Amino acid sequence: MTDGLVHPQALRGPWYRWWRPLVGLGVVVGIGVILVAAIVVVAVAAVVLELAGVVGPISLDTIDEAWFASPVGMLVNNLSLALGIPVALLATWAQRARPGLVASVTGRLRWRLVLGSAGLGAAAIVLLGFGVPLAIDAAAPGPLEGWGLDPDPAWLGLAAVVLLTTPLQAAGEEYFFRGWLSQTVGSWCRSRWLAVAVPLVVSATLFALAHGTQNGWLFADRLIFGVVASLLVWRTGGLECAIGLHVVNNLLAFGWAIASGTVDDSLLITEVSALDGAVSIGSTVVAAVVVLAWARRRRPQTEVVPPRAVASAGGPAEVVG
Repeated sequence: MTDGLVHPQALRGPWYRWWRPLVGLGVVVGIGVILVAAIVVVAVAAVVLELAGVVGPISLDTIDEAWFASPVGMLVNNLSLALGIPVALLATWAQRARPGLVASVTGRLRWRLVLGSAGLGAAAIVLLGFGVPLAIDAAAPGPLEGWGLDPDPAWLGLAAVVLLTTPLQAAGEEYFFRGWLSQTVGSWCRSRWLAVAVPLVVSATLFALAHGTQNGWLFADRLIFGVVASLLVWRTGGLECAIGLHVVNNLLAFGWAIASGTVDDSLLITEVSALDGAVSIGSTVVAAVVVLAWARRRRPQTEVVPPRAVASAGGPAEVVG
């Protein structure tokens, strides 16, 4: 154990001042205002073009469930959420901190942790998330219902968008919620344990609320994922395992939605049954335990080690690249 800073406290370096997090918050709000203004400009331009007869009638009704479930709609959705990466890095830079600390205490993303956690997470989620419902279905009285496949007509385009942009979408959410937001809240906490607990509660709650209208089980599912992701970040010193788990969870969910023709339901879901919620929560927790056990065996660096500690100890713990 050193006197270094854990990931949620990583911004409490020698450059830290209590007001710097407010600067980062101002950057985030400013970017949000710019994006909203850009949308308004596009909407006004569309109305002007319509009135001038340059384009046909334009209606917001065209942006419906079908549009969000189309390749273009999903591309726009994923890339919008991927903006969490540059926003988090820019806000951290504005706080006069190393942007790389958002990714991990080493100042960079450790790809072996990302890929390893993704592989183990996928295995656990497939085994529990798909295996348990199949076992329950098989044990129920009556004929086996099975899972009918009815691929979406635009399945090829959707699959391409999901494979290429879902990793960016998931990483964007992690960089923003478990990265910048958690570190900003944690920087105000002098106590290490408060710096772990308070950002965990704040980021997990806001992460769940950001998904919009949802019933109790769906909210609990997303809240637990946020809690688990924050614990992974703390215990491994970076976002890598949380990103890996988030990516495979979304890839599997969207992959099944494309194969079953339920992309619109998956994107705009507002409720799940108690059974589905419990299975999803259980799958997330088990997958996280497996990933954490594997990651800890690799002894990743979990603290921002002060320069004097590096000099006296001959360097930090093994860094998993």
